Amino acid sequence: MKKRLVVLLAGLLTVLSMGFGLAQFSDVPAGHWAKEAVESLAAKGIIVGFPDGTYRGNETLTRYQAALIIYRLLQQIEEELKAKGESPTMEAMSSEDLEALKNAVQELAAELAALGVRVSALEDSAATKEDIARLEALIEELKAQPASEPGMDAAALQDLADRVEAASIAADTALAQAQQLAEQLDALAQDVEGVKGDLSALGTQVEANAQAIQALNELAVLLNQDVLALQDRVTALEKMVSGGAELPDLEQFASKEDVAAVQEFAAALRSDLVGLSEKVSKLESQVAELSKVRYSISGSLTATAGLRYFTQGSTAFDWDRLFPGSVFSTGQTGTASYAASRVGLAEGAGNLFRGDATLTLGVKNNAPAASGVAVAEASATFGVRVYDTSLVSTPTVRLDGVAIKGQVDGQPFSVTYSRVASKFKFNDYLLANDAEGGVAHYRQGVVATFSGTNLPFSPEVTLVGGVAGIPAGSPQDVAPAINGNYFGIRTVVKPLQGASLGLNYALNVGIRSAIGADASLELGPAKLSGLWVSSKTLLAGEPFTAYFDSNRSSWAYYGQAEVNLGPVNLSANYRAVDTEYADGQASMSENEDANYYGEWIATAPYGYDTRGFGVEAKASVGPVGVEAYLDSARGYNDAASSATNDIAFGAAARVSLFRGFSLTGYFNRACDNATSPTAFTCTGGTQVDFGGSYDLRNATQRYSSSVGARLEHKADAEDALIKGLSVVAQYTRFTVNSHNDVQVAAFFAQPLALGPVKAQPGFRFHYFDDGTGGGNLDYNALKAGVRLSTDPLALPFKPSLSADAAYRSTRFGGGARAGEVYGRAGLTLNELFAPGLSFTVAGAIYGAWNVAQGSGAPNYLITVGAGENAFSYDRDRLFSNPGSVGAPTASFGTNSGSIEGLYGQLKYYDLSVAGGYFRLRQGQTNSPFGGTVDTVAKAFRVSYTVKF
Repeated sequence: MKKRLVVLLAGLLTVLSMGFGLAQFSDVPAGHWAKEAVESLAAKGIIVGFPDGTYRGNETLTRYQAALIIYRLLQQIEEELKAKGESPTMEAMSSEDLEALKNAVQELAAELAALGVRVSALEDSAATKEDIARLEALIEELKAQPASEPGMDAAALQDLADRVEAASIAADTALAQAQQLAEQLDALAQDVEGVKGDLSALGTQVEANAQAIQALNELAVLLNQDVLALQDRVTALEKMVSGGAELPDLEQFASKEDVAAVQEFAAALRSDLVGLSEKVSKLESQVAELSKVRYSISGSLTATAGLRYFTQGSTAFDWDRLFPGSVFSTGQTGTASYAASRVGLAEGAGNLFRGDATLTLGVKNNAPAASGVAVAEASATFGVRVYDTSLVSTPTVRLDGVAIKGQVDGQPFSVTYSRVASKFKFNDYLLANDAEGGVAHYRQGVVATFSGTNLPFSPEVTLVGGVAGIPAGSPQDVAPAINGNYFGIRTVVKPLQGASLGLNYALNVGIRSAIGADASLELGPAKLSGLWVSSKTLLAGEPFTAYFDSNRSSWAYYGQAEVNLGPVNLSANYRAVDTEYADGQASMSENEDANYYGEWIATAPYGYDTRGFGVEAKASVGPVGVEAYLDSARGYNDAASSATNDIAFGAAARVSLFRGFSLTGYFNRACDNATSPTAFTCTGGTQVDFGGSYDLRNATQRYSSSVGARLEHKADAEDALIKGLSVVAQYTRFTVNSHNDVQVAAFFAQPLALGPVKAQPGFRFHYFDDGTGGGNLDYNALKAGVRLSTDPLALPFKPSLSADAAYRSTRFGGGARAGEVYGRAGLTLNELFAPGLSFTVAGAIYGAWNVAQGSGAPNYLITVGAGENAFSYDRDRLFSNPGSVGAPTASFGTNSGSIEGLYGQLKYYDLSVAGGYFRLRQGQTNSPFGGTVDTVAKAFRVSYTVKF
């Protein structure tokens, strides 16, 4: 039994060397002078006592026990700092206590280190609670025996049991500490691995940049080894000579001259190595300097052959709408003919033989100079028509665009040039030419900007100059807003934080000039802004003071104020805009060119020929939002007392319901020709249903006399019932003539995945009546459409399908009907016989019946597809009016007809071969189909583009 106990004790002491018990101290009597301190330390876990529940305060404290207490104290301080950013324990200690703690840590450093070693040894030996439990069971077995074996006494046995129990607790503590140390080592290992990765990447780079040095180093090492070997052999010979031993045959050794020669060669080699290293460093420096500047060259060469021709009839008609994006609707070399189909284009016969080349040269400086004028990047694009429909002996190289960016003493500047569409905007009513695409109105010119961030008031300067005109062959605008040479300069300064002041001058040579100022100021929650522009035609001898005389020049000015007070927003404005600003004339702004595009596209906040004011208030609390407005306006030249004041006011309340739904109720009142700008009761005026033109897309029918409600589901709401689905149901009662207006629409803003098919369905219903039960204003329109497509399918040739269909039917008072229909279907074999080889075939038809003729040739709205809205569900028609602004109903007419077509295209990367067959048919009464064929057109086009 004794042997068994000794083996058990030796195994335990190999794993654990010190023990502590639970913090139950039966030997600290009540009233003892140290009881409070002992219990406080025990509560904090700094001391734990012995397994038998005693503290043994009279026993000597070992250095290891002292080290463990210091360790627990330091751990507590560290945990407090991590949790709170401060340590109450450490703050409660005096400077003397802190110095004593520091000295104690230094004194017990060896024990703390030894404790760490023991913890590692404990972890390595994998002692477990099961091992200790087994030992405790054996000890209990010894205790249960009736008598001890010789040499064993009860005290020794009890001491051994105490040490085993203490060892159990120590094992728990040590294992936890070992686990913590292991986690720290793992984190450190990860950091080391990251550093190794960085060093590996750096080493790879150095190795790639210094292969020659590495090879020479290896050679030097080999030579050094040879020298050392020779030196060892010489040393051995010297020992033999000094010891009187007989020398061996010296012929087998190298001579001293050989050794000296090798040493001399090694020294020369080292010198060459140093020289080569210096050269490599110099080359690396030169490469780094050269890498600061990067050059680029790109371009393309396109050759096109093709014809569009009539085989029957000669009426030009628009087939763009049949196959949008086809090679026949996007021009000869890939540049869009007219942006967004805003201009109706009627294709006729034409020769498509063209050849074009482009070349773009670029340079970029990654480290521009910090002082002086430094160009950071620049590019220039050149183009040339290499051949055309007729012989040109010397093709003309044209400069299509230039872009330069840089710094002047660290202050940014830029210079751009465009051959077709130079874009710039000074303010809302002066040189606003940044929205129109420039296809119908060319602006060849330069725009230069400079931002003086280091100068007083941080001025920002913009210079523009060039020439504007209408390109040959484009649809003519009878009154372009800017024509001929133009020039402008704008300077913006910032005298105060949150404040800016802009000064402007513009000139359209021989036609008009203008000056202007605009300013903005932010004061806490308030924002103030305003502008003034004076524009006049150029008259010889007219003084500069004419700009400040509103009778001799055309003015546009406004002031705006806005205050945001948390959930409340208040805004007000006063504005006056002369009649000369119609169509962008006085402002020299193509952004306002409504005459050309046939519908209002203005970007200015207020229309022309107006003078008035407006106020608006908005507030929101939780899901409820309310708003109210009041607006009063009259003609620009009308006196306030004249009976021309148009007044409108109204209010709306919106409640967010659930899952993306909201409900809005609204009330409006509009009055025309009141005798005072503040005649809110319409004194002397007439209450009207529509304060101006009826707008289908006016969500709350502002500027009308109406009451109504609107239920809406937002497609992009975070909690939308159906993601991507937009739903609108709106009822409006126009109170003057009892018009009822109902609009219901639902559509998917993004494609809906239905297996392999992506679908975008939608519909619209619009009902409008005049409240009398008859007349042309009684009508309803039903519109529906769907767009279908698939990704390439996992079938031979990887086919993909697409189909579009739209239908609109309108019923007028008295039973007359009109409508439109559109359909297109296509198949694309995306990998015909080889990667990059595809084939597309499609057929399409557009038909209309009983539509109004519009302006132009007979069946103009059929032959020319202006205003494409086939899949827009906020408008009634597929094409043309009513647009965003127009009459409340589509007009009834007597024109019917259809356009039909087939299209095919074979593509192999940038090689395209396409053909088309198109037909214009005059429809029968009340039907677009079945009438006689008016015109048949055919087209083919072969084009190849090389990009580099």
